[in-house]
Amino acid sequence: MKHLFAVITLLGLIFQASALDQSDSGNYAAVHRDGHFTDFTFFVTHNAGQWNVEQRQPDGTWASATCSNNCMLQKSHASDLARFFSTNELNETHPSCVHNNAFAFCRQDSILRPGEKEYSLVALMMMERPIQIQLKRLDSGWKDPQGRMHPDSESRKAQNGFGGWLLVTSDDDWEAKWKTEPAATPHISMATSITKGKPVYALTFFSNPKLNEYGDADISCDIDLRKPDGSASFQQTDATCFKGTLKGQPNYLYLSAPVIKFIGEQNDPYGEWKISITLKDNVGHTNLPLKTSFILQ
Repeated sequence: MKHLFAVITLLGLIFQASALDQSDSGNYAAVHRDGHFTDFTFFVTHNAGQWNVEQRQPDGTWASATCSNNCMLQKSHASDLARFFSTNELNETHPSCVHNNAFAFCRQDSILRPGEKEYSLVALMMMERPIQIQLKRLDSGWKDPQGRMHPDSESRKAQNGFGGWLLVTSDDDWEAKWKTEPAATPHISMATSITKGKPVYALTFFSNPKLNEYGDADISCDIDLRKPDGSASFQQTDATCFKGTLKGQPNYLYLSAPVIKFIGEQNDPYGEWKISITLKDNVGHTNLPLKTSFILQ
């Protein structure tokens, strides 16, 4: 009888341990039935005991889905879980959810495969029965200071965990701003237009490169600066962007070696100058083509 009581107690502890917690915070994307990630993206946070879900809008802004007392997320109980999931799902997983009248955010821990878990958004409103939308956590990519994932753009993107960012700035003190703590992101302003005689600097940042068997990164880059008429002003192929041991965690932000300084001279044409830099992670075999521009006026 003591052994049976111990087993029951252990199962109870396992079930309690499956409750949603801070580790479930993060960025998620809805997954299409064919397996690809959709643009239906969410940011889930847990602060002071309260869960909050924000959805990214088409214009890139974020809107809260838990905006007032009527839509605050509450812990889901056994009767709620029985409504959200089928009997088979309840027999095979330990689900844990928070919900309001419109939806539930859930994690399902596999019973048969310990450590395996799935996330879902369960639509509840205006439907005869709840509909589950599979979610996948977005672990790599550029994030804002609050931790929300940035969508890729021509100048900033991520692929296979490797991130690149091309920034044009007129800050003459950009180097002093850059020399901060490795885990910090300095505030360097972005320049979109300049006048002749005023310098601008094209800075290329990278994050989370793959490391070789010695723990070193190897990143090269192709550089292309184009005049307003499309002709080449400067080109370089396979320049060394970084090679060696990173001074910090791989997911910190690092500045690549080539810094392009441009000063519009008297004979330079007015108009849009375009900069293209392709970051090449030679260990991870990932290329990131980055583009930006500035107006000489």
